[in-house]
Amino acid sequence: PHRKKSQRNRMLARRSLARVAGARAALPRPQGVRSFSSVNNQSRIGVLASVTITTTGLGVAAAAAAKYNPALADGVVPSSLDEFKAMLFGGEEAVEEVVEQFTVEDLLGKPKAEEAEAEAKPSMARVDREARPPTQEGEVAVAKGIEEEVNAQLVDEEAAAIAEGRDPFASQVAECDGAAECSSAECSGALIDEPSYINSGSTLVGTGPRNSPGPRPTDDFAQAGKLDGKDVLEARAAAKVEVPIDEADLAQLPLMSLDELRSSGSSEGMAKLPDEKEDRMFATYEGVVYDLTEFVDQHPGGRELLVTAKGLDLGHFFENYTVHTQTDKAARWLAPLAVGRLSSADALRSREESGPDAHVRSRMQLLGRARRKLLLVTASLPAWLTVRAFVRMVGWVLPSLGRAIASILPVAVPGYSRGAECAPEGASVVVIGGGIAGVGAAWNLAESGFKVTVFEARQQCSGNARTFDWHGYEDGAFENDTVKSCVSVTAWPPIFYKNYTALLDRIGVETVPMPLSWFLNSKVEGCEGTLWAADPSAPDGSLRKRFAKDFARYDMVQRFVSSTTDFFTGTWMPWKWNDMPSMYANHTGFGMLNPFNTYPLYNCFRMVGGSQEWWDIVFTPMYTASFLVDELRPFPAVFGPLIEAQIPLIPHKNDGRTFNGPTKKDSDDCNITTCVTWKDAGKGMRDVFARLTEKVDVKTATRVVDVKVLPNGKKLVRDEYDNVMEVDRVIFACPSNAVGNILKDHGPLEDTILSAPVYADDHHPSTGHMHAVMHSDGSVIDEKYRDTILTRASNYVEITRNKSDGHINIENQYNFGVQTPGPGVFDIPLEKKPVMLISHALGEGKSIDDKLVRGTANHARAHPLYSGWNVAAMLSLRLVQGKDGVYYCANWTTPGNCHDMSLLSGFVVANACGAKYPFPESAARDASEKKWFNECYKDFNRMRDLMGVSHGGVRPDLH
Repeated sequence: PHRKKSQRNRMLARRSLARVAGARAALPRPQGVRSFSSVNNQSRIGVLASVTITTTGLGVAAAAAAKYNPALADGVVPSSLDEFKAMLFGGEEAVEEVVEQFTVEDLLGKPKAEEAEAEAKPSMARVDREARPPTQEGEVAVAKGIEEEVNAQLVDEEAAAIAEGRDPFASQVAECDGAAECSSAECSGALIDEPSYINSGSTLVGTGPRNSPGPRPTDDFAQAGKLDGKDVLEARAAAKVEVPIDEADLAQLPLMSLDELRSSGSSEGMAKLPDEKEDRMFATYEGVVYDLTEFVDQHPGGRELLVTAKGLDLGHFFENYTVHTQTDKAARWLAPLAVGRLSSADALRSREESGPDAHVRSRMQLLGRARRKLLLVTASLPAWLTVRAFVRMVGWVLPSLGRAIASILPVAVPGYSRGAECAPEGASVVVIGGGIAGVGAAWNLAESGFKVTVFEARQQCSGNARTFDWHGYEDGAFENDTVKSCVSVTAWPPIFYKNYTALLDRIGVETVPMPLSWFLNSKVEGCEGTLWAADPSAPDGSLRKRFAKDFARYDMVQRFVSSTTDFFTGTWMPWKWNDMPSMYANHTGFGMLNPFNTYPLYNCFRMVGGSQEWWDIVFTPMYTASFLVDELRPFPAVFGPLIEAQIPLIPHKNDGRTFNGPTKKDSDDCNITTCVTWKDAGKGMRDVFARLTEKVDVKTATRVVDVKVLPNGKKLVRDEYDNVMEVDRVIFACPSNAVGNILKDHGPLEDTILSAPVYADDHHPSTGHMHAVMHSDGSVIDEKYRDTILTRASNYVEITRNKSDGHINIENQYNFGVQTPGPGVFDIPLEKKPVMLISHALGEGKSIDDKLVRGTANHARAHPLYSGWNVAAMLSLRLVQGKDGVYYCANWTTPGNCHDMSLLSGFVVANACGAKYPFPESAARDASEKKWFNECYKDFNRMRDLMGVSHGGVRPDLH
């Protein structure tokens, strides 16, 4: 045990020393983080030398080396890499001795009684960066030479590892549960006794060992662990982008005028400086001016989002797109772009004038231009579809002529344009984005024999299907002190989610019924009342009684829309009588001519005399809780009957959608019975992604920055660490705005379509519905209804009117004490069930007890709006699907925003690449499953028609 512990400490020390020094130097990840535990000692020496020199300068590095080895001459500065290696370590055999002196305890910290003694000991990872002398030009040149040599060495070794069939990035450090002694090389649990660090400006701040209860980022969530929740809020407030610019460098930047930056160019937000011939795009942050002109085309989030910030202060954007605060990438990208500074007065004014209103105004201007272009594309759609049909007809007779005509068209012709035909079996495919669409496509392709790699920018694959760990309850409410709940995807109706239901059955993930119950509590003056959405009764004080006429008008509208849709889709035809309900049938057949595909439900309701108050106080609050968007006026009318079938506002007692009657929770209980969820809640959700990626190469925490189409038709894919791979097909399963800056070879048609989709945060970037707080403070619920809500309501929605601006505020409380099944929560007696709430948009005057906060979350770029504009973009996207072997799937490529639609979009593009549909009737185990698979396949074909994507009829066996 002692020998294993010693070996483990040495390996941890090497990795930690390199990691800390790399973080200090703000080095790219290949030099500062990756591969240290998988390369040989010689490379470790080179890497340590490189990061130490870059961090401290040769002079200080040599002084530190002398402290480790008293035999070295103090004050001697090495002139070459080999000389520094010899000085630092004394040769290859001395490495173990040096690292043995620098133990893990040096990084973890010591008890206070030992701090003075510990600080007196030398530690290369603790060389004071602020106290170091300026690095001379010669030292910089040597450092660069060292880095180049180390990089080349790492590349060679990684290539050798790949050639030998080894994972070049696999860690040789055994994962350990943190015990003092390890009885075997393989231990359970994560590596939790290594400290983590965040780069804060020019200093390095330790956040403590990972097994400490301190807050830590998990995907888009800041988790509290067992600490006082106040620490989470403090950590969130402290989490900001700290651009590492030295004070001396900052003082040398020229003073610039805010007015000049905003108005001296040919358009708003652009500037033309005296010594420049072209307009430049600037933004400010904390009084520093940054030139974003070139970087705007490299921004990982997309060009449009960064253009939105031109002329504004970036502080607002960092606060509302919290992904920027989770790493130091944004800070490192900005640092070299600093070109000037503002006066204190201008810096303050820039910040004050760059709030949500300015953001939305700028974003709407960009979307307005994109929509005008999209109208032209959509208007030309019938003509292009006719041209494509003609080319396919010609190709059916003369394939070579069909391919020749397709090659000169600006649109893709399935089966005839280059890359729009089926790829050969075993071909390589890269999927960019690890949500359910991307992972679903990857799974389908891998099951069909393709070589698939998934790139996911976050720490794990999940997309919108995120989880949260609830723990730290002092009364020991949870059996294992932790329960993993779902967050934004919590339940679904199987009758409409057919393919997702079939997928879960195929991979062996169980589901259970999930009764849901919405409770609305309006405190708006003149419109006070409450509503159990699943309760058809209208007692005194009920919103159903208060707005009886509006409920009747809404019922009339959604029935009329349903009848009109049935007429266009032909559900009245005899051969469709036995079809199951489908949310994909609305746009198929003559359904494409249905005006309600784009005409808003809001307009229909208002046209028949429906009141604005009902829309603001009943409809929008009810479905904001479902869609996490509070702008539902663009909601296409065709979706009205669909949501009424799943989450009804016009229920009828025990009508198959709702239950009304006594339960152990309440003698007058009521709930919606259409939905199910994962049996093991968040753990079940995580199991889905784990099982779908078993045969897939997944690269998490890795952004793709460049996709280029090669002359031979293959795609060259480069990630943020300069790793490249050549593949046959590329599937984008990420937000639409991010695609343009990655796909370098896209044309104006793609640019128009990709820039048109609108997300919830485009309208309300700072609203509470984009930001959430996980907590256990039940006092946020009206005391009059608190006990009932906590035991039986899945959602508590409180509607108030802000005194400050008169706007309606919709406060959502998601009650995961009710919404979380599985051991640990669902089976706890009601009176002992812990409070598990996720709050959005607290009303004025309300607050959450800091001590009861468990974490925070952000939903930016997660939810496209249900709007006619997004439907138009989705329909137009078919013109470029498959062009040069590039496909698109995700929620924005579908007519709605749900798990099954996203999954099916992935299946559709996988099928276009050559994958077989995963649930053929031939695989059914009995007649019932055969009918179910037949309905699944109908939905698949409907989605394929909606997306306009096919394999071109080249491989009929794909079905």
